[in-house]
This record gives sequence, structure tokens and C-alpha cells, in this order.
Amino acid sequence: MQIPSEQQLFEAVDASWPAHKTRELGGWTLREGRGGGQRVSAASGEGDIAQAEAAMEAMGQDKLFMIRGDQSALDQDLAARGYSIKDPVDLLVGDAREIAQGYDPKRKAIFTGLPMAILTEIWAEGGIGRTRIDVMERACCAKTYILGRMEARPAAAAFVGCHNGVTMAHAVEVLTRVRRRGVAENLMRAAAGWGVENGATVFAVLATQSNTGAQSLYRKMGMETATQYHYRIKTP
Repeated sequence: MQIPSEQQLFEAVDASWPAHKTRELGGWTLREGRGGGQRVSAASGEGDIAQAEAAMEAMGQDKLFMIRGDQSALDQDLAARGYSIKDPVDLLVGDAREIAQGYDPKRKAIFTGLPMAILTEIWAEGGIGRTRIDVMERACCAKTYILGRMEARPAAAAFVGCHNGVTMAHAVEVLTRVRRRGVAENLMRAAAGWGVENGATVFAVLATQSNTGAQSLYRKMGMETATQYHYRIKTP
């Protein structure tokens, strides 16, 4: 497997989990999130910090920057301005075909083109509400919603998008009653299998560095960190 460039990976992130609206301004990509979370609300790129701050304030959003890869100078400038680090994240990748091995679609998952009620109920248990489902619905890439099952009962939910050969899994949620029983791994293998069927060679996920359970699972499945990012947010 050839690991995509950092730019290609972030293009897949943006395509599969899009902001309500984006615009370019002086070297920045500004995102209007409409309550969809940090990833669709943060400014990325590099330029005049005050200009980006004013634009985010005009949108009624927090002053939030995403620091990608090696942007140490920007990171230091923001720290000097009173911005705190928030949520360091790993972008992990693996070979889609290898991860999909052993997946049995008839037993482990149901794929759907719509966010069924049972999916929204599972997501709600994990704090994933309407505004994040809005993000899923506006994604224009190849996509699917996955209902994971255990013993023929609903057990987990995920949203998956595919862009330029990279499949991204988002909003992975497993019901509390069935955790630590292999449901998440089955769900990820199902997502990778769907990606292969849609022309993907790379399977990718995002995991905060503090989420040791997810990090352990993905590395057990043969995935490795391709790049990282974190946020800087203005604190009072």
C-alpha cells in the first residue's frame, strides 16, 4: 500500500466530513460548522492570524485553528497569543484489502444510504446529535451508513465516505452493553470492505491521542499514524 500524501489525506477528511460552507482568505481555509464540531469549524492553513480571527468572530464561531503536520511556527505564534492546545489527533491509515479480510457482510453489518432511526439512537447514546448527522448528509462523496450487529441485534453505528481511493470512517459508536466484544473491529472491517468495493486502497480513521481504546484497536488491525493535527483555541 502506498500511503497518500498529507494533502490527499486531509482532502479525504474534508470531502467525507464537510463543513456547511468554506471560503479561502489570505492563505486560510475558513469553515462554517453550524454546530457540527471542531473539525468543520476550525481555520486551517497559514496567514494573518488577526484576519482569520476577525472572520471567525463574524461567523459567530470560537477562534479555533487546526494545526496540521509540521506547522511549528504557527503553533508557537498562537501559543504566544494565548491559544491553548486542544485534542491532539492521529490520522491512521491501513491497507483496505487487508483490513477487510474475514469480513462477512451477511452476519455483521447492514449498509444503508440513509441515517435510519436506529442509527440515530445509537449515535445519540454517544453524544452524536442532529448537527453531526447534518455533516454526514451533506457529504457529496461516495458514502454509506453502517449498522453493526451482534447476535442479530443492533450494536453499533458508523458513517463512511470514500474520496480518491481513501475510505474514511467517522462517527464510530458502539453500544455500551456490547463493548469489548469485537463489535468495533467487525464494524471497521465492514467499512474497509465497503471501501474496497468502491475502489479504495487505503482505509483511514481519526482518533484522539487520549482515546487509548480506539488507538489500540486500530494499531492491532495494522494501521499506523500517517499524520497528526491538533487544535489551538483562544482561552479567556
